[in-house]
Amino acid sequence: MTLSSSFEISAEGLTAQASRIKIHANNIANVNTPYYVRKIPVLAENYQMSFEDIIGNMRKGIINAGVSYGPGGAVMAGIVADPTPGKRIYEPGHPQADKDGYVTLSNVNPMTDMADAMSSSRLYEANLAVVGIVKNMANKALEIGRGN
Repeated sequence: MTLSSSFEISAEGLTAQASRIKIHANNIANVNTPYYVRKIPVLAENYQMSFEDIIGNMRKGIINAGVSYGPGGAVMAGIVADPTPGKRIYEPGHPQADKDGYVTLSNVNPMTDMADAMSSSRLYEANLAVVGIVKNMANKALEIGRGN
């Protein structure tokens, strides 16, 4: 693994965790919005194959279409809606009430989203620390190359 691929993997991690934090913050902001459906971020592994793996598969007659050949790491794969139903309350005078007078509240649990946001924040900090460590390694390698 090269230093540049270490930077790329950490950058992917930073981007993925920043996206997760935004989604959780949006969920928390909409906790009191009727009919709001909580969104759940989905992360996936950025699958990586070496050139040797690709050639070996080609010799076996296996062609890997759609596979990323870049660095590994985690990427945002998408967002799914939380299937948990929101609580329905009877409020016939509410402007968003249905024909029966019920309003469906948001299905956001602020404690869950706060915990997930804190976890994302810690992972963001860990990826940032990796960037710092790799930067220090690169600087030390340059010092060795200069003969200091």
